[in-house]
Amino acid sequence: MSTKPPSRPDKRKPVVLVVSRDSNAAAARKRLLEEAGFEVVAAMNLQQVTDASKRYKIRLAIVGYSLPPAEKRRVANAISEGSRVPVLELHKDGPQLMDTGFSHHSQTPDDFIDAVRELLKKTR
Repeated sequence: MSTKPPSRPDKRKPVVLVVSRDSNAAAARKRLLEEAGFEVVAAMNLQQVTDASKRYKIRLAIVGYSLPPAEKRRVANAISEGSRVPVLELHKDGPQLMDTGFSHHSQTPDDFIDAVRELLKKTR
């Protein structure tokens, strides 16, 4: 998977940022979200997160379960500089929104997409 941010997303259009150390997992999540109609940028490290946050209007960040808690916090801080961007943590029992009570029990890819749509509606 290429780690270079795509040039296609419009700066003004909301973007979902997928953050993972595992390039295969990031590519799979990116593809799933794009097939559901979302604009998606993948980042493999903190520098790519920072670059994407400056380049795009990030509306939601999704962090993989392979990231340690301290790194998840650094990602959240890098994305949220100057704005409040929700960070959805992936867990084996389903996604959970960092620092809130939101959680969504996901069993299928469709459940995951529903959780993303629900969050985006709540954070307009």
